[in-house]
Formats: sequence, structure tokens, C-alpha cells
Amino acid sequence: MIKKYALSFGALVLALSLAVAAAACGGSDDGGGSEAGTGTVSVLSLWGGGEQEAFQKVLTAFTAETGIKTKYESARDFLPVVRSRLAAGNPPMVAIIPRPGIVADLAKEGSLISLDDLGLDADAINDNYSEAWTNLTTVDGTTYGVVAKANSKSVVWYRPDDSKVQPVETFDELKTMTDGLKSDAQKPWALGAKDSWTLTDWFENIYARTAGADKYNQLFSGELDFTDQSVKDALTRMTDILNNETVSGGIDGALGLDFVGGIGKVFSTNPTAHMYMEGGFVGGIALADVNPDLKPGTTIDFFPFPTIDDAVGDPLVGGGDVTAAFVNNEDVAKLIEYLASPEAGKIWVSTGAIVSPNKGVTADAYPNELVKKEAEQVTGATVFVFDGSDLLPGALGEDWGTLLQNVIKDPSSMDGHLDQFQQQAEDAFAG
Repeated sequence: MIKKYALSFGALVLALSLAVAAAACGGSDDGGGSEAGTGTVSVLSLWGGGEQEAFQKVLTAFTAETGIKTKYESARDFLPVVRSRLAAGNPPMVAIIPRPGIVADLAKEGSLISLDDLGLDADAINDNYSEAWTNLTTVDGTTYGVVAKANSKSVVWYRPDDSKVQPVETFDELKTMTDGLKSDAQKPWALGAKDSWTLTDWFENIYARTAGADKYNQLFSGELDFTDQSVKDALTRMTDILNNETVSGGIDGALGLDFVGGIGKVFSTNPTAHMYMEGGFVGGIALADVNPDLKPGTTIDFFPFPTIDDAVGDPLVGGGDVTAAFVNNEDVAKLIEYLASPEAGKIWVSTGAIVSPNKGVTADAYPNELVKKEAEQVTGATVFVFDGSDLLPGALGEDWGTLLQNVIKDPSSMDGHLDQFQQQAEDAFAG
């Protein structure tokens, strides 16, 4: 890990500084606080477009308050980029990590700096968040970051001015509406399946509402086999509603279309689909990157993912991105502390791009009904489960997305892919 230290005097002090540097190549286990900063903090995330612009407002406010500059870097292939930079000894100083499973891996291997080692009061910071969120940042009893933003992934987006689509409460009603639109000029669904995580979100919502929260958590923690019949039943239900007859461009077209492209299928000036199932963050991206003329509540809105089994209810599937440090210095510590503050959360949510899990961010900070509605959905959920693929260790989350791409293209291949994936899962959880 490359670090820059405060100027020292005399050979002895220089030698001691070099010794400290050599000892600090990984995450420190000794505590003692941070070292002097360099005046600039690099921040790596996978966000681009409107998401990046929203986050940049927070970074700009941080610089105005502290005088510390930031250098934002974007990488869509987040994990490979982080791994290659760690191997080269040039990690980002701070990263917004999109999967808690990656947080756990990086923490256990000693690549991340704990809040305590940064000289921060982890308990005081965690007071701003419920246990559901601090669980994402805690590994073996040690806190390694803060949840930067949260979101609901149990959302069906549509155009209120589209008379052929109405909010529904049950999956049977959703299936009936889907079947009725198969022959329409616009297909029922848009799907950006080139980004395979969109498929994992579909599966997770169906699985949580059919198998229940307990079984859901067992599946994504390695306690339940992916070959279980409940998994196959959920996949069958998923491919029954998403297929060549119902998806704009067909499944092959969807597999070549990215997440933002899927939004455009519904909310561009020339829509080719009626609905798009994805997270609450779609609204901010649609307004910023797809069609700035959209009017919340009039030409863009959402309804909650519908109930499948009344006995199971409506577990809310959600996600969260974790801000964590790879370098231990005072500037990094100040940025992490700032991003954990209600002040930063209010600036961020005011952009309409995110929902904050920070308890100090109140409803009046949200700029429009879309994000306020999502915030209410997140905070009002009686059962909440975290994005399953985000909880899988190592590269297993990406592998699960690849499996879903293969299954949606050829549902008859399901059993073989699940058998192979179960072996990968056993190896990953054992490691």
C-alpha cells in the first residue's frame, strides 16, 4: 500500500518513518489513529453518469468544509480493478464497495482499514445506522466502513400516462397484465440483462416472496443448496414472466442491453416497453441520463413488487454500498467520517439519486415524491432482506448472475447449471 508521510527530521526519524511504512502495507491491527494526509483523497466507485454527478456534490461539499481535495475514479468492473490495483501496490485510498461479500473478503485478508485504526469512534458512527446496515460493515466484530447509500430493489417502474399499465398488488395480476400485453406494439417488459445483476434482483424478489425470508437468508449464506426445489420453482416463475414473448428485443436482445439501456426502453421519448423492474435508483438515473423531461408521478412512477404468497408476505429486497478505506491517513479518516454524517446524507439525497440509511436524514431532505416514496418503503418494511448476490463471497455473486443469464436464455439448462454452481458455492463458503 503506497502512503505519503509527514516530513521528518534526522536520519533516525526517517528510518522510523520508513519502518512504519513497511509495517503498514496492509490494514493495521495495532490502532493508534491515522497518519498525516496528502491533501487529496482518491475515491473509486463503479458509478458513472447521474450517480457520479450526485456523489460529486457530496465530495465538493467535503472539500469546501475541510480543504481536502478528492479525485474520483470510476470502474464498472469494480472487483477486477481493485484486485489488480492491490496486486500492484496502488489501491484506491477510499472505495465505494458494491457488495458486502467483497467487504468481508477484503477485511479478512487485511486490505481494509478499520474505523478504529483510522482513529474514528466506530460506536458513535454506528449510532446513525440500524443494525441491519451496520451488519454490512462489520466483520468478526470489527467495523470497516459505513453504508454510503441504500435502496429498495422491490420496485416496478412504469409510466402513469400509459393507460395499459396499472399498479397491481399480486403477482397473478402482474402475470395477467403481462400476458395481455404480449401482442402490443410495446412489449410488457424491458430488461437490461447484459448487466447480470438485474437478473439477480428479479430472482431475489420472486424467491423472497415464495420461499420466505428465513430460507432466503439460508440460501445466500451457504446453508441451503442452490439445487433446492424452491430455487428451481422461483426460476421457473421468473422465466415464465420473462421470455421472448414478453421482453422488448427478446431475450437475446436483453442479454446485449445494459441496465441504463433497459431504462430507456420504457422512459425514452420512443419507448418500446411498458415496465421495468429494478431498484429505486432508476428514477434518478431516468431523470438525469435518459429523459430530463420526465415528470415524477405523471410520466414516471413505480409500484412495489407484488405479493406472490399471502402466507409469506412482502419481504423488501434492498441493497447498500459500503464506503471503506484502503489507506490509513487523516484525510481519509475525515472523508469517511464526513460520509457517515447526516450533513453529507442530506446533500446526497437532495439530488434525488439515492436513499440514505442514516437516521439523521429526514424526509424533508428528499427533492421529489419518487425518492421520498422509496425512502418510506425502505424504512417502513416489516421484513427486509439484503440483495442476495451482494452477500455471496468472492466472485460467486458474478457467477450467480452468469448462471441466470444462461437459464433465462435456455430454461431447460437449469438443472445442469445449478448443479455446477452448487459445487462452486460449496468451495466458496468453505474457503
